[in-house]
Amino acid sequence: MKLGIDFGTSFSLPAVQFRGESYILLPGGTYGIPSVFYYDSADNLPLVGIAAEDAGQGEYSSSLIREIKMSLSSNVKSGGKTFSGSQVAGYILAKVKEIALSTAEEKAIDERLEGVVISVPAAFGHNEKELILQAARMPVSEGGPGFNVLGLVKEPVAAALAYFKASLADHTQILVYDLGGGTFDVSIIEIGEGSTQAEKYRVIDADMKRIGGRDWDKKLAEYIANEIRKQAGINISGNSAYMERIKRAAVAVKHNFSEKIAGKYRDKVSARIDIEGRTRTVQVTKTIFDELTSELFLETVKLTKQLIQRNPGLNISKFICVGGSSKMPQVKEGIRNAFPNFDIRIYEPEKAIAFGASIYAESCGTGISLLSDIAPFSYGIRTCRDYDRDPDDEIIVNLVRKADRLPKTQSHNFYTVENNQAHVSFKVYESSIREDRYDYVYDDKNEPIMDVILEIPPVYPKDTRLSVDMTLTESGIIEVTARDENGHTQKGRKQLHF
Repeated sequence: MKLGIDFGTSFSLPAVQFRGESYILLPGGTYGIPSVFYYDSADNLPLVGIAAEDAGQGEYSSSLIREIKMSLSSNVKSGGKTFSGSQVAGYILAKVKEIALSTAEEKAIDERLEGVVISVPAAFGHNEKELILQAARMPVSEGGPGFNVLGLVKEPVAAALAYFKASLADHTQILVYDLGGGTFDVSIIEIGEGSTQAEKYRVIDADMKRIGGRDWDKKLAEYIANEIRKQAGINISGNSAYMERIKRAAVAVKHNFSEKIAGKYRDKVSARIDIEGRTRTVQVTKTIFDELTSELFLETVKLTKQLIQRNPGLNISKFICVGGSSKMPQVKEGIRNAFPNFDIRIYEPEKAIAFGASIYAESCGTGISLLSDIAPFSYGIRTCRDYDRDPDDEIIVNLVRKADRLPKTQSHNFYTVENNQAHVSFKVYESSIREDRYDYVYDDKNEPIMDVILEIPPVYPKDTRLSVDMTLTESGIIEVTARDENGHTQKGRKQLHF
């Protein structure tokens, strides 16, 4: 069995391909596994999902860790103990594995796990992807899943794979609008007319922004907290237990607006929160909700229009909306109003990404390259423009450019700047700049994602040639090898900043 995992900001879902069909491996009636962590110091036990939410109540709510996917490089505290972001992600993925395997056994699906594919936002760069891999490979002995990771796949690409499998293969190009819990991704995906499932799906272009359902939740929570302050005359924003209750109420209000009753969406929803021993009620109308969050939605429209305008002449046959946040009436109605000339479909908002990840997983190890993706960012080496004239005039030499077809390998020669130089540091940078070499000046605000230090014999004269090979893999992971003229090499995948 090869597993596909949608590691979501709010919920995570495992899926599998079985007898040609896609299955979510969750117990009946379960929406997803909450991506929530809590460390129970009394029992020395890390808790995940529903167990974490139940334990992190009242005075313990400050120890609840949510949305770790969006802060993987940070350390967090829970129950008086400090954890790295990747550690917490590892605990969550271990729970996903546990539930997936037990559900597979109940459904008589082969529970022997060969490997997994994990979906990642298109907005994720190299370091975030490496941290996801680190979490997924975290040993079982340390509370992790110990996965054999077959690959990573971008969330909108996974959704496109699921859609193409579930529909006819004569749709040559589709646009995927993916509004999840923490990120918004939009991509144009192509499959050749009359192609079979075994042939490549090609990403034509893509873009992303770090906004998602959690931003809608925050806007609504701020409104509810402000209304309670007006009612009770108290400022509760500094009380973590009360704010946790308000956040939960905000999420419930958002979900209620997305559910139909007797075939109609609600015009108003009430949030009820216990504050200081009394139930406070805040009524939220759909108009208020839409006004509070309209700027967020318009940001997604703006990015989508820019992508379409950047690719004139395409025959986009379907406009597919996925991601749990695309279920909001504001989004469903707004998309149809903003793009009246497109055939817009809401396709398995919560499940499509997990389904697509499982489809991609099935292709791994078969010798068939199912997907042809593009570089989400540009990657370059920091160097001097002209050392003799101005040694401080540093630039970035892009070796892989944003939108290059993956996998991509590019080489470039550099030169020592002094006699008897003992080593050279090749710092790797990530940016959204698409231009070719010598494209942007180094800025102290830029942070390198990797440092490859090549030790060289201290007998080389100035201007000795050193070469660097850079590869961006199909999963979007950077691999760098530096070598001197005599074949001394150094490989690097080390991140500088977690």
